[in-house]
Amino acid sequence: MRKSRYVWLLGISLFCLMTIVVLKTPQAVISTLADPQYGDSSRETIQQFWKFMDLRQTDLARELLSLPKDSMDEKEFKTWESLVNKDPLLSLQKVEFMNSDANDSQGIVVRVSWTSTVEKVQQFVFSMNLVKTEKGWKIQGIKRINDLSYIGGEDHGRSV
Repeated sequence: MRKSRYVWLLGISLFCLMTIVVLKTPQAVISTLADPQYGDSSRETIQQFWKFMDLRQTDLARELLSLPKDSMDEKEFKTWESLVNKDPLLSLQKVEFMNSDANDSQGIVVRVSWTSTVEKVQQFVFSMNLVKTEKGWKIQGIKRINDLSYIGGEDHGRSV
């Protein structure tokens, strides 16, 4: 009886592994196993990016970016990088995708909600453009598309 349990467990494991390989290309499976931060979809990449920002792992979040040097997109990232590193009480509450029918490489509109123990929930809306690479999706552009940028008493040069 005990040996049959192991046979069933082995069979189910092989079935799951074969299902993964059949449904996904081997390159995608190996890339995801080797570098799990590179998602198989643009949405996963965006979620992982904001998770890294919340965990203050900005170096890993930067690896998911493919931004031109000294661009407005890079300045936006640096603003958020300094903001999350400066305020240890700031915490990611949720990431919402606003346009569910968007193409993977087109602008995906995301609402990011942050909370802190000393302030109320703050929401920011971003337009994020992604590009498919051999390792997975990378964020090619990140633009804030609202003026709700009041965080910690600073307006970062934008109107409130």
